[in-house]
Amino acid sequence: MAVDIALLTYHVDLITESGAVYDLDHALLSLVWEEQEGQLAQRATLKLANYKMESGYLMQLVKINCIIKISADWGGGRQPLFEGTIWEWDYASAQAKELVITAYDPMIRLQQSKDFKYFSAGMSTPAILNNICGDWGIPLSYQWSKQITHEKKVFNCDPISDMIIKLLDEVKRQTGAPYVALYKNGSLVVSDYGANADVYQFNTDNSISTSDKLTINNLVTRVKIIGKEDNEGRSSVDAVIDGSLEYGVLQEVVRRDSNKNMGEANAEAQALLKERGKPEESITLAAADLPFLRRGDAVGVAAGNLTGTFYVAGVSHNAASKQMTMTLRRKG
Repeated sequence: MAVDIALLTYHVDLITESGAVYDLDHALLSLVWEEQEGQLAQRATLKLANYKMESGYLMQLVKINCIIKISADWGGGRQPLFEGTIWEWDYASAQAKELVITAYDPMIRLQQSKDFKYFSAGMSTPAILNNICGDWGIPLSYQWSKQITHEKKVFNCDPISDMIIKLLDEVKRQTGAPYVALYKNGSLVVSDYGANADVYQFNTDNSISTSDKLTINNLVTRVKIIGKEDNEGRSSVDAVIDGSLEYGVLQEVVRRDSNKNMGEANAEAQALLKERGKPEESITLAAADLPFLRRGDAVGVAAGNLTGTFYVAGVSHNAASKQMTMTLRRKG
């Protein structure tokens, strides 16, 4: 899908407590919306001029919990990009008279809320997630090709979003497959990385800058599998599994209890070595904005020292500059 930057326009609507809709385009000074790795909620930050309107000043209409809708038009009509509630409100009455607001999509309530949940052993990943999401009236669209049967799970006053991420991370560790979880079309969508049909290509012509950093801070080269504790708190060493020891021994531990057999523990150890068994790479790419690009999408890159297919781990869109900054992961 191609975007002509010359045609690209952004639009913001406010829906007030009464349901009235106001076009904020004339008041918009800056607009950034983003979704980052490890966060379920998408966030939008807007700076508005406090215009005087027929019914009063704009600040009197823009209130906490009102709805913000962001859309863009790149030649085919407006396309929806973000819808969320105003979560933070900040007005400065100096000469500029500016209003800064932060809005989040519905996943923010799962990040800001805690609960106690118990799940018996033997439940599948979608079954647990459906239970969690059902409590909050959020439909689940589980499109990820991977799932597992979980051991007993006890979440003791954990944030709801942490419960979801911990469950999905457990599947990722055991299967070695990446996932993306985000709010889309009224549902929490869990899917494989790179599920987008159109893979956009970035090269030296449409890229602004690239950055590529390597570190071994999070490296794991050996995994020790520990058995169940005895009455005195001692545990046996059931196995020691080595990955590449090129950078020396950096050890992680997998604990095996009565609900996890040796095969499952070994699979988890192998997944850890696959995920963290080589230096961690941090890649960023700044480019002309593609308003529809989201976390989890696959992109092709041939710019700087980067060549190949990458996944978008995080993305920030800037309407003022018509640019975006992506955090990328290499495919494979």
